[in-house]
Amino acid sequence: MVNAPRKIDLVIWDWNGTLLDDTATCYRIANEMRVERGMAPMPGIDYYRSVFGFPVIEYYKRMGYTFETEPYENISHEFHEMYAERVQACPLQPCAVDTLRTVLSRGARQVLLSASGQRMLDDQVAIFSLGGFFDRIIGNPDNFAHGKEDHAREFLQKSGVSPDRALFVGDTDHDFEIADSLGCNCALLVPGHQTREHLAALGARLIDSLCEVPALL
Repeated sequence: MVNAPRKIDLVIWDWNGTLLDDTATCYRIANEMRVERGMAPMPGIDYYRSVFGFPVIEYYKRMGYTFETEPYENISHEFHEMYAERVQACPLQPCAVDTLRTVLSRGARQVLLSASGQRMLDDQVAIFSLGGFFDRIIGNPDNFAHGKEDHAREFLQKSGVSPDRALFVGDTDHDFEIADSLGCNCALLVPGHQTREHLAALGARLIDSLCEVPALL
């Protein structure tokens, strides 16, 4: 039996919530920080998913932060300190390693793209020994999650890969917006940082497991 020709030459992976299953950890940290400040904890992880988004400062505002007595940078710094202490306990999403290996075996290139700071991202990827799967691991100069569209556009232009032969795999509306702006294909993982209902409203292709990615190649 002859395999069908590959349609995808490059897979652009998001990290948090997509390859790394850190949603529950982020939810718990957010609630601890709220309680420290006299705020009620969020009622559940689905509520967290319903308010999370980019830019991250707007997510904090939706949670009730006003930044009148404490600047956003302080809050973000505290979150990242707590996150760095716990990220090693976060698992990868089910099927992550097998999928990365399969994509590589099919001859498609892979790049990891994240709004996380570069040093933090490199350290996290090293924890799971995943660096060998990627042509490049691309993070931000800092940890404030300002966005990643420019990094994606620059890499895609230099890669020589046509956007219609690239697949962006993420878990948020921001990932979908980046893929759309670049002209890439996109698949969004539902068990990530945003709700199925929100992602479905985008008109994006939704997947319930990373095991579904090889079929999209």
